[in-house]
Amino acid sequence: MDAAHASIEGWQIAMGVHAALTILALWPARQLLRRAGLPAGWMGWLALPLFGWAVFATLLAFRPWPALPARPEKLHPRERLKRERARKAAAAAGEG
Repeated sequence: MDAAHASIEGWQIAMGVHAALTILALWPARQLLRRAGLPAGWMGWLALPLFGWAVFATLLAFRPWPALPARPEKLHPRERLKRERARKAAAAAGEG
């Protein structure tokens, strides 16, 4: 076998690195798109060599994101109880 055919060429290493980075980026990209309410098909742009990451980032930056309802505020149980008591006191003061 010829030595030139047995060795790995530079472009093959570059494509292998690109494939590995793309595979590593798929799950975070999926989570980002899911939480933003954007189409999951945009992950396909990451597979495009050279310009895929730039296209994906451009889509995220310049496309309008859908307006999602606000997430409920996570409160410590004591803080929640304090606010409920304040609300009840304000309602009772408003009635009487």
